[in-house]
Amino acid sequence: MVIRVLDPLAEINQPAGRKPMRALETLKGKRVGLLWGGHAASVVFWPVLEEVAVKKFAAEPVRLYKKSSWNPAPLPDVEALAGKIDYALIGVGA
Repeated sequence: MVIRVLDPLAEINQPAGRKPMRALETLKGKRVGLLWGGHAASVVFWPVLEEVAVKKFAAEPVRLYKKSSWNPAPLPDVEALAGKIDYALIGVGA
């Protein structure tokens, strides 16, 4: 199985000093970031996805839940999350 990582910032909006992404050999035992906006379309799905991912792969989940699915998570919060995790699962409206 191949997981392709796409950068939502694209080439035109790269923050200065950003470290390049590194490939992970496995997801087992890694710290997973769970960024979710609580969008109504995912209220039933997200908890199930999160439970399966944490049980199957992650030793340490780190959660960032937003109160609004209409606005992106604040950059300082996302940067803090990124510093604590090895990879992220990002939900609708995050």
